[in-house]
Amino acid sequence: MEQKNFDIKNVKVHRTTEGTVFEAAFVVVALVVWGIIVWLIHQAPDIVPTHFDGSGNPNAYGSPVGVIIPCGILTIVAIGCMVIAYFPRHINTTTKITNIRQVELTIRSIRVAGITLLLLALAVAYIMLGMSKPSPAPVIAVIVLLILNIFIFSILTNKAK
Repeated sequence: MEQKNFDIKNVKVHRTTEGTVFEAAFVVVALVVWGIIVWLIHQAPDIVPTHFDGSGNPNAYGSPVGVIIPCGILTIVAIGCMVIAYFPRHINTTTKITNIRQVELTIRSIRVAGITLLLLALAVAYIMLGMSKPSPAPVIAVIVLLILNIFIFSILTNKAK
């Protein structure tokens, strides 16, 4: 049911129990992920694969510390997701937002995506540092989770009209 005169620009997001739980989970996952990344860096040999071709074969090598760059970028984007959840008017969706339930679903989707991006950072580090024979499977699995997040929440948001 569409609400008359609904404008997402007027929506103010306040701290909720759900938001606090997501943020606490995000911090715990981030600490665990980065703890594992640091541990993998210390366990890795001096030279590790840093780039892979389409078949998953390494085609460039470098220092294990180099994993910090892609994992750091993914973590910054994940933090951005958690912050942007408080500014839903800046979130681009596939559905025109016409009610508060759709806003809630969109915010939840962004928070889930933020946590999943942390898992992507872990998958990247594991491929580069933790696998004896690197395979793209962990990264592909996390990307599938991100796509499922978008797909499922897009359907739920569209049904919430």
